[in-house]
Amino acid sequence: MSDTEESIKRYTSGDLRERLHEALRAAGREPAVLLPGDLGEADHFHSGGLASTTEVARALGIGLGTRVLDVGSGIGGPARLFAQRGAVVTGVDVTHEFVILARELNLASGLGGSITMLEASGADTGLPASSFDAATLLHVGMNLADKQAVFNEVYRLLRPGGVFGVFDLMGTNQLAFPMPWADAAASSHVESDASYRKYLHTAGFSVSSDTSMSQAVRQQMAAAQSAQRANPTPLGSPILLGTDPMHRIANVLGAIEAGELDPRLIHAVR
Repeated sequence: MSDTEESIKRYTSGDLRERLHEALRAAGREPAVLLPGDLGEADHFHSGGLASTTEVARALGIGLGTRVLDVGSGIGGPARLFAQRGAVVTGVDVTHEFVILARELNLASGLGGSITMLEASGADTGLPASSFDAATLLHVGMNLADKQAVFNEVYRLLRPGGVFGVFDLMGTNQLAFPMPWADAAASSHVESDASYRKYLHTAGFSVSSDTSMSQAVRQQMAAAQSAQRANPTPLGSPILLGTDPMHRIANVLGAIEAGELDPRLIHAVR
């Protein structure tokens, strides 16, 4: 099974829209008309949640008029945050259920005119070369067996001088599963930051920084876990994780605390 097939199988539930709508209504929100922040942490499927998405946007200088490509865009939380900062965003994802729901949420948030969601592989988007000023890959690499192909495609799509922000969990694949992205090591593709830098250099990028976000992520995740235990809410953790999110999140936090995983942000320039 290819990594694309693994990802589609892992993330397709068939009832995500219904579960999200139910969670929104339980929180007193109307799914058809959403405001920024209404989806909470459920909108940010990566360690550190909304705080990490905001830091990525700041580090890449995403703002008014920035043409952004988000690879592995999920249900569109980061894309909507970038659009709220004035960016024009294209998200690509291989999971049909995610793409359809993301389009609906973009419209409900009043951001449909600023975001395009495509069902496509990050390694073969079909988009024109040099179309973007910035690109992001947020906790997608753990599902990518062939990161080189994706980095090559991102390089093709960025204009000269464009920036690429890779925020992934890097380290060893010898972990206590299940993790949010995989049930077992065979379908997990965690690699070291040295491997990421090698793939980026091979694609043609210049790496300008490679920063651990471990401390901030640990603090945010521990606080989120504590808040969820004290006051459980369907929007308090990524709803994409299905029925056992806290178990998987606890495994991630344990691996970060043990130094087996390191949430790192690599900033690369084309």
